[in-house]
Amino acid sequence: MTTKSVVACVEDLFFRSKIDATARHLDVAVRFASAAELAGACGETGTAALLIELSASESLQKVRALRQAKATSDLPVIGFLSHVDTALAAEAKAAGVTQVLPRSQFSETLPDLLMDLLAPNTRREVQEEPELPDE
Repeated sequence: MTTKSVVACVEDLFFRSKIDATARHLDVAVRFASAAELAGACGETGTAALLIELSASESLQKVRALRQAKATSDLPVIGFLSHVDTALAAEAKAAGVTQVLPRSQFSETLPDLLMDLLAPNTRREVQEEPELPDE
């Protein structure tokens, strides 16, 4: 049985470490790939989705190439960018990015996003933080 994994193409070290830490915490497989390695990594058996930093150079070119390749034409692609970059968001959707998220929403929903991609219909247990006593 092949284990599903997510490929991440992320240049920003903060987001790369955030994705890595979240994946390790959830015990899910995430493979990081450079822009040059992206087509090969996404074409591997068991790849469930691609997370891509849309502000990175060549990101839209890479998404367009993935959409043209038969093996990756249906691969879910989740892209994230600055909330003020509305023109890039529109370009990303036109290029075939499945879901475009502002960086803040991507960060906030990353655990649920990974679980939905790798184990759909699985509920993630969230522990509520205890309330502080009133003074």
